[in-house]
Amino acid sequence: MFYDRFTRILHVFLAAGITAQLLVSEWMHHPRPEKPGNFLYDVHEYLGLALLGLLILHWLWSFVRGGVVPMAQIFPWFSGDRRQALLADIRLYAGHLIKLKLPDASEPSPLAGAIQGVGLVVASLMAVTGTLIYFYVGANWTFAPWLDLVKEIHEFLGPVMWGYLAVHAGAAVVHQLFGHRLITDMFNLRRKNSPD
Repeated sequence: MFYDRFTRILHVFLAAGITAQLLVSEWMHHPRPEKPGNFLYDVHEYLGLALLGLLILHWLWSFVRGGVVPMAQIFPWFSGDRRQALLADIRLYAGHLIKLKLPDASEPSPLAGAIQGVGLVVASLMAVTGTLIYFYVGANWTFAPWLDLVKEIHEFLGPVMWGYLAVHAGAAVVHQLFGHRLITDMFNLRRKNSPD
């Protein structure tokens, strides 16, 4: 599977930015009414705003470009046929894994598409909730009830994103080890078009 160069560039920036956000969040200190947050909290805020911009650009580009993975495959949940294709793909992967093999990765996989969709939604929700906190938190770090719920959602999604990152990156590494050039192709920013 080979993505256009702009998609690959967006992926590199999103991967680096989201990983940095997760790492920074482990060491930052949240502001308190009596004490401001530390420097890492400021980094987290501004990087989050930048990531929201990148995610918006990624969503817009995904609708415009078409590409190798159609939006319907990224979000198969609203179509019976797409859900059946996803279940069939899960069975295909399970059957191959039992034999310590992986199916060919040259064609878009319903499972890979669904995983990408989950990642995009979680990252987007984290960026949107973080941005709402940035713009609407009160003086002395006070939260309106609705914003307190937004903060809870934002904090809940942190471990979800860690899990997603482990699954997504881990699957890519396993594919690479099995000879599928997913990582090599995704991070090759020089090549404009498909190698085929």
